[in-house]
Amino acid sequence: MVGGSCEGCEAIYEQAPSFDTLSAVATLPDFNEPGTRIAISGIVYQRDQRTPAKDVVIYIYHTDQSGKYVAKAGQTGWAKRHGYIRGWVKTDQHGFYQFYTLRPARYPGSNAVEHIHVTVKEPGKNEYWVSEYLFEDDSLLSAAERKKYEFRGGNGIIKLVPQANGISHVTRHIILGLNVPDYPYAGLPKIKSGLAVGSICPAFDPLHLSGADSGKTVCPMCKYGYGLGVMVWFNHANLDQMGEFAKTLEKEMEKQGVKKLRVFLVYMNPLYKQDSNTGEDERKIRQWCDELGLKRVAMVWVPSPVDEETCGLYKINPEAKNTVFVYKKRTIIGKWVNVEYNDETVNAILKKAVSATL
Repeated sequence: MVGGSCEGCEAIYEQAPSFDTLSAVATLPDFNEPGTRIAISGIVYQRDQRTPAKDVVIYIYHTDQSGKYVAKAGQTGWAKRHGYIRGWVKTDQHGFYQFYTLRPARYPGSNAVEHIHVTVKEPGKNEYWVSEYLFEDDSLLSAAERKKYEFRGGNGIIKLVPQANGISHVTRHIILGLNVPDYPYAGLPKIKSGLAVGSICPAFDPLHLSGADSGKTVCPMCKYGYGLGVMVWFNHANLDQMGEFAKTLEKEMEKQGVKKLRVFLVYMNPLYKQDSNTGEDERKIRQWCDELGLKRVAMVWVPSPVDEETCGLYKINPEAKNTVFVYKKRTIIGKWVNVEYNDETVNAILKKAVSATL
């Protein structure tokens, strides 16, 4: 069993017709009722956090505008408990899914935050729950509530972006198995990528989307190569998984000072184009940087993972999820490939950087 106990997860099988006929887009029964209309969409990724997962069934349910799970007359099974506001989708070949529904209300007389329950069923594994969708602007979403959030399947704390058609858009990507107990995962493959330790970092000219040179095309090595720095070249479209990682590096830059440490996140545009389905185009990346408060960390954009004038110079393997360098005076002094964006990784990077200053 993947995911441990899961009361009500079997409700995912109550849909009709069968899984085979499900679409990647569904409209829940409440959508045309009074309330705040929302469209929830995103990409479901395999556990490697970069490969889109097709044919994954997603089941959601939530309260009505009175904060209750209301069943319709004649409903049986889990519908009597989950209520009539529920729906199913199945991801397409690109891992894409979308739900149209209303923003739920919180339980009457309760301090519980507004939330949407979600269960997933991927091919070859049993169904399991992932962390609920919560709302960033919910007044009850306190620091304590955020600390308790488990991030099963990734970050589900969502922000509404109003659209001209009156429907607020929400993006949530789901990573299968992330922080899910008993999930069979062998980790990312051990592959080679990047210039060897001891190599000199070449000049390249990316577009800066955050940091001191935001909006400009500036060579990181030409301008800042004299000091100590970190470069994270990454080949995936899902930025959510990097949030805490990036904020930790931002805090370290603030602590050390920009004259002592520079950090560059090199977005290699893995989709080779600005794909509106993913929401990870240039504008969205700038917005992500703003939301995280990246004033010192520089997010930079290069055309693709196989661009010879950027990735080619650094010998980046396009099959790698990421390639991380620590450099000092343009010389690479540390390197990691296919790492997770967790405390262990950031501590190893910062340990190497700190040791270089001694």
